[in-house]
Amino acid sequence: MKDIQWSFISLLTASLSHLLLRILLGRELGPSGLGLYTLVFTIYMFGMQFAAFGIGAALTKYVAEFSDDINKVKEYISAGFFSSIVSGSLIGIVLFLFSGIISLNVFRLPEMVELLKITAVCFPFIAIYKAATGTLNGFRNMKSYAFLDISLNASVLLVSLILVFLLKLCTFGAVLGFVIPTIFFGIFSVIFLRSNIIFSKTLFKNDIFKSILNFGVYVVLGNSIAYLYSHIDSLMIGYYLSETEVGFYAVAAIFIQGVTLIPGAIQKISNPMISKNYGLKNYTNMIVFIKKVVSKVFLLSLCISLFFVVFGKLLICKLFGNDYLPAYVPLMILLIGYTVHSSYYSISTFFSSIGKVRLSFKIAVISALLNLILNILLIPKYGIIGAASATTISLITMTILKFGLIRLFIKRGWVF
Repeated sequence: MKDIQWSFISLLTASLSHLLLRILLGRELGPSGLGLYTLVFTIYMFGMQFAAFGIGAALTKYVAEFSDDINKVKEYISAGFFSSIVSGSLIGIVLFLFSGIISLNVFRLPEMVELLKITAVCFPFIAIYKAATGTLNGFRNMKSYAFLDISLNASVLLVSLILVFLLKLCTFGAVLGFVIPTIFFGIFSVIFLRSNIIFSKTLFKNDIFKSILNFGVYVVLGNSIAYLYSHIDSLMIGYYLSETEVGFYAVAAIFIQGVTLIPGAIQKISNPMISKNYGLKNYTNMIVFIKKVVSKVFLLSLCISLFFVVFGKLLICKLFGNDYLPAYVPLMILLIGYTVHSSYYSISTFFSSIGKVRLSFKIAVISALLNLILNILLIPKYGIIGAASATTISLITMTILKFGLIRLFIKRGWVF
């Protein structure tokens, strides 16, 4: 229970910091400035999936799985640490070199070029940070995990406010607001790994690196596609419409975090729990755990969604101003999809937790393609309402498919 509490506190702090920052940035920068910031941050988060290369998820799995063999654990952590430095640096270089093409040819926003170049600098550090938090999650050391996460998010909020409101650096300051803390805490997080990092020639000769990278390649592909799946609407709005519409849609997305907060917190715990029970072949305990989590999360998410249905318009006006009222209708549509999806989101690492990363990747590809096609069809004609509709339809469809696969997997005696 304490693990869930710390995980929830961590995600709650992150969500509140993110909410407060978006409210303040929305009022200070306006829909256009908020939209530009949202596009840059979305590209950063998408690139982060490749920078981290699924190493954090791999460490969570292997640290939990081999928790009784400390030497094995140290080998995995060391391999993950060195791999994260390499993967993060490579992705940072790629974004830096292609920042002009992305900004000018895709989104037609010249002011985005320098913002993406600055963002590219922090990729090696976020990769190290993810390796550290993945390790802490595997050890079930959620107190330290929460400390790192809370510190990072609080620092992003504080630095952003100083740069945007005191120094008047506008969107440039908002981007520096997450880049600077990310670099600092990427370095600081090494403290939590140092006792488990070993420097040995044999480390590079065994199969540890291979197993981490084999696991990571499908995790990173699955996670990046899953992230693209959940944010393709914002990117497509930026491509077809303008940064102002992205700003409106970003406000709707902020309230959606209220629905995903609880399942997101529980997912941090369900990942190692499912992985460990599967490794011990405690299938009955795993099924009971999943059923309890899914049913309770759905009811909680439904209550939160009903609250936003009743008070959503009032909250938008009070927090962001009347200029952002176009966000209300997309919010109502998105609530339907995310309420249904919340139950699966709480156990969303099920397939990767039991080692079925290829299946997880295939599901993510299908989800992303469905959402992409729907966005292409609906956004040009219906704008941000079309984007919300596309996301909701794909969320409901894929949630039904994923639960169907889990049910089939269990019926087949855990063979698929």
